[in-house]
Amino acid sequence: MSTGGVMSRRRIMHMITPTDSVSPFDVNMAVDAGYEVIVPHCGVGESSVADFVQDAIFSRPPKSASTTGMFIGGGDVNRASEMLEIAKNAMVPPFEVSVLADPNGAFTTSAALVAVIEKCLSEHASASLKGSNLKIFGGGPVGLSTAVLAKECGASVSLIRLTASADDGALSEFTDRFGVDIDSRRAVKQSERIAEAADAQVIVTTAKAGIQVLGQEALDQASGLLIAADVNAVPPTGIEGVEVMHNGDDVVCKWGSFKSIGALGIGRVKYKTQLEMLKSMLASEDSLVLGLSDAYTEAARHA
Repeated sequence: MSTGGVMSRRRIMHMITPTDSVSPFDVNMAVDAGYEVIVPHCGVGESSVADFVQDAIFSRPPKSASTTGMFIGGGDVNRASEMLEIAKNAMVPPFEVSVLADPNGAFTTSAALVAVIEKCLSEHASASLKGSNLKIFGGGPVGLSTAVLAKECGASVSLIRLTASADDGALSEFTDRFGVDIDSRRAVKQSERIAEAADAQVIVTTAKAGIQVLGQEALDQASGLLIAADVNAVPPTGIEGVEVMHNGDDVVCKWGSFKSIGALGIGRVKYKTQLEMLKSMLASEDSLVLGLSDAYTEAARHA
């Protein structure tokens, strides 16, 4: 199709992942943002990213970033971050594309989580993450990403591993990438989790769906707790009393009450964050390279 002799180029999103499938969630988000053609590329690792980028940039005129995008998925925050950096370095200005990394939704979910906590602290406790004692129960992509963002916001962060076999190698690699130090410990037994929660001002649970990490006994002993947030939308929730729809609701315990944030309260901001980042790629003729820190900047606008 052409208008006035100028060809109208369709807006293409190339979705690359080192895994064997792309996420239907991310496909839907890209279409809803305005991309017209979605092309999945599965089994793509770090060694192939530069070639993919350069194939894309040289097939369209200079400054065509608004019509060609790349999305880096998968489930590994370190691999996605490395692939994003490789993609950035493969550009040959003015031949560029825009790229967004969000492995398993971890960057936008953690960004939304931290932004909502920050807002809740400000509105309900006249406090902020800066200087607060924050405990994250559970690792995984969301836990690692949340730890980095909370640390960058000035919190004292501890990542509490829930299994004896958890590998801290991924955490070390990720924190080194962002230049932060995160304390990591294990709390396999319920008594250990209760002890870890006792001095927390902010508690976050990022465990697998359907696993309750902290029960009422832990909350009754956490007398300085201001906010508890859980990303699990599958019953039972990760924290007893924190429901999926909560968004600054009060949860009563032995010593008083604390504010709670549930999975859908976080998910609302996550959805808006990812959608607006994708839309920004379509709106910019210049290349945008968007990762974890950019996700937090966007999430803070929607919390």
